[in-house]
Amino acid sequence: MAALSSENIRNIVLVGHGGCGKTSLAEAMLFLSGATSRLGKVDQKTSVLDYEPEEHKRGGSIATSLAWTTHDGHKINILDTPGDQNFIYDSYNAMLGADAAIIVMSAPDGVEVQTETVFRQAQVNGMPTALFINKMDRDRADPDACLDDIKETLGVEPVPIQIPVGKEGGFRGVVSLFQRQAFLYEMDGSGTYTKSDVPAELEDEVEGAWEKLVETVASSDDDLLEEYLETFELSDEQVRDGFRKALRTGKIVPVLFGAATAGVGAMSLLELANWSFPSPLQRAPLTRVMEGEELEETIDQGGDFLAQVIHTTMDESSGKTSIFRIFRGELPGDSTVYNPSRDDKTERIGSLYTLRGREREGLSAVPGDIVAVSKLKHTRTGDTLTGEGSGAAPLRGLDYPPPMMTYTIRPAGKGDETKIKTGLERLLEEDPTLTIGFESLTGQMVLSGMGQAHLDMAIDRMARKFKVRVETELPPVPYRETLRKSVHHVEGKHKKQTGGAGQFGVVYVDVEPLPRGEGFVFESKITGGAIPRQLIPSVEKGMRSRINNGFLAGYPIVDVGVKLVDGKYHPVDSKDVAFQMAGSKGLKAAFAKGGTILLEPVMDMEIVVPTEVMGDVMGDVSSRRGRVQGMEPKGKNTVIKAQVPHAEVLDYAPLLKGMSGGKGSFTMVLGSYEEVPRNLVEKIVASSPFKKDDDD
Repeated sequence: MAALSSENIRNIVLVGHGGCGKTSLAEAMLFLSGATSRLGKVDQKTSVLDYEPEEHKRGGSIATSLAWTTHDGHKINILDTPGDQNFIYDSYNAMLGADAAIIVMSAPDGVEVQTETVFRQAQVNGMPTALFINKMDRDRADPDACLDDIKETLGVEPVPIQIPVGKEGGFRGVVSLFQRQAFLYEMDGSGTYTKSDVPAELEDEVEGAWEKLVETVASSDDDLLEEYLETFELSDEQVRDGFRKALRTGKIVPVLFGAATAGVGAMSLLELANWSFPSPLQRAPLTRVMEGEELEETIDQGGDFLAQVIHTTMDESSGKTSIFRIFRGELPGDSTVYNPSRDDKTERIGSLYTLRGREREGLSAVPGDIVAVSKLKHTRTGDTLTGEGSGAAPLRGLDYPPPMMTYTIRPAGKGDETKIKTGLERLLEEDPTLTIGFESLTGQMVLSGMGQAHLDMAIDRMARKFKVRVETELPPVPYRETLRKSVHHVEGKHKKQTGGAGQFGVVYVDVEPLPRGEGFVFESKITGGAIPRQLIPSVEKGMRSRINNGFLAGYPIVDVGVKLVDGKYHPVDSKDVAFQMAGSKGLKAAFAKGGTILLEPVMDMEIVVPTEVMGDVMGDVSSRRGRVQGMEPKGKNTVIKAQVPHAEVLDYAPLLKGMSGGKGSFTMVLGSYEEVPRNLVEKIVASSPFKKDDDD
């Protein structure tokens, strides 16, 4: 493909709630602009952009796809992103590489949970934003309700630049306010339309919408406002120029209407991108981070190469592909660049190419373009690439939230043990919101992610791409044990005679429960040489080794204070191991006398659900031994704050999805440890995976 100038490139990202039609809209853009020979359809598994088997199985996007097309002398890079909350951070990474966002909404559903989250993210990024109300041909499509919803939930005044002609089964097209004409479509996916005058029944609505558009544009610029207040008129050229400036500075949020699967609206968006969206050289300044300090940097064509990786894919045949946005400078093939995000690791850049789904085409990249390269060794999504040399500041990336759900994993068959670590590491290169680690109690390997769908898709991809199959289950709850009441002068005695030198040690301890979070505290009160000074650390060492395996169910002991108050020793038989054992036995005797409390982790949760299902969700929280701490309206949603035992929400992600029709989301962090109700203790003890061995 012949390279274009930076001024004639447009980088747009399609974002929105899952199922709103982003991929269908992108497919229509590609088809109607001539980039593809047929209209790809998600439900028929013919989509250019949703090509992974897991996406075919799911019926929706699980990862960002890049495609390019040309229209009216411009190259337009389209980033089609997933809308499911399990994969939303892939959308956020894609937004780092775009210069404008098109937020797609479903006309029957209005503003949904992820509609709001991506809109807020676009605001954080300072991105020009347009709203596209899709599915105008579906039952319950209500454009006026959508506009009211945008105003109420997103907190912005939407400004339509089109008026829909009909709705639901009667939807036929749109009236363009800028062109003062109606575009009436065949509704067969071909994009064929006829131009006509504004329908008589819409003349008043069109006139009112035009006046609102002119007023909004005038209000965005002091010079325009001054002229408008004098004459109450602006020329069409002034309105267009003012609109373009207001959109790029975030002072106007235009709204368009369409039906992507019927071929309505795709070309309008391409035209809007061409004449009103910023070129790569007109985007907002970048932010680089050096030792915690944020540095602003404007964009220009010259200077050293600077880019950021916005998506990574792993393929069983072609290996690793990194998609990156070039912000500055040119990069010929076979170059060496630095990665300041990875301690200035160097990377060899081979041939560059652009993507249309999985189709590749070589190119000569220019500043502002989005390109791909294969087989970078150290670089991951979000990393910066630069030609400046070592010591350069990386671009600001994303901070990922803590995972919402975890599986313990183990090899499914013989031979998979050696492949599992490599497979997981390659999976993490593709998806930075996944994490791997080891369960602290059992030592099992764990895979954590944003929800059940996220983890299930990851397991499927690992099996298909890397031939690594694993078995999964929910991890054990990290219970803890502590002392019920204080005990004093408890003896711990170890005596062993095996012929020759024996082992002898006696300790007396006071043990008390401590406030939550204090851990284990050891203090020596020995006076008069009851225990030699060099053996006192042995007592503490024996106790610390024992607190990893509690006396009730084998869970770690926490929040206990020990004072070593007295002891006995033998000048020959007392040694390190003897006082380690005496300390351990003294702790065991203290718990036998003072009693054991079983503690469970309680999570602080924020649950966002549509207000109409708030009561059901609150009732479910209560049924899980949870406590609702408060509620806060947020548009048509409600934020529920609650404290819920961890054991009750190990699989909460799919359960909330079912209760909320897929519209709910939640976050949770460890809040505190609290005593397990006594009626549950016996069951937990019986099912504990830990064996409580005798000290000897």
